[in-house]
Amino acid sequence: MTYEQLVELARRDAGIVGLILTGSRGREFAVGDESDWDVRLVVRDELRDAYRARLATTRGSEVEVVVLSQSELEEVRSVGSAPAWDRYSYVGATVAVDDAGRSLSRLLARMGSLERDDAQGLAAERLDGYVNAYYRAAKNLRSGLVVEARLDAVEAVPLLLDFLFAVHGRVRPFNRFLRWELEQRPLPGEAWEAKTLLTRLEALTAGDLAEQQRMFREVEGLAHSRGLGDVIDGWEPDVAWLRGN
Repeated sequence: MTYEQLVELARRDAGIVGLILTGSRGREFAVGDESDWDVRLVVRDELRDAYRARLATTRGSEVEVVVLSQSELEEVRSVGSAPAWDRYSYVGATVAVDDAGRSLSRLLARMGSLERDDAQGLAAERLDGYVNAYYRAAKNLRSGLVVEARLDAVEAVPLLLDFLFAVHGRVRPFNRFLRWELEQRPLPGEAWEAKTLLTRLEALTAGDLAEQQRMFREVEGLAHSRGLGDVIDGWEPDVAWLRGN
């Protein structure tokens, strides 16, 4: 079944609540001839199994269809839920069919933002993880363990990105869409501008200690401005050393 045929089916089938086009095509970003159609077909709760058996496709299909119930889609937005990792799939996605009074469109509009308490808790956790990974990278480098230091520096990057987006109340994008997200909805501050940040991330993953120190100093300032200075203070007496002082 082609994407167009699936959209037509969704419009006339009473059991289908909506159709969401995700991935590159859903965001109209980096679409090529080889790009597939990533579809989330939302159905009524009691019909999920029947529609999944009938319409779901295997990974790698030209039109890759994931069938989920309305309740499952709503669970994705919960930070502590099992499917929360998939939340960014819906940020910036296209709602091609919405037969639920635009409730799907409204739900997707909220997918990219975190509730205040969730955002603050996640930011604190990821900030501590980032500092931990950076600390290990710097310590290994000081001991002459270059490969080990670089591995830790690489591990610090996703934690850093989680923190940067969470502290601004947002969901971290998948790596493929990081540039797109930063350009569409820039993080406040010159240090986090798309081109600048991506260049700096490249230096961080290469294990550049000077860049790691500089990044820590900026993250420290951001953390204090957002009420998370206690996380940084928890790394005393090594904070000055982590700054590169």
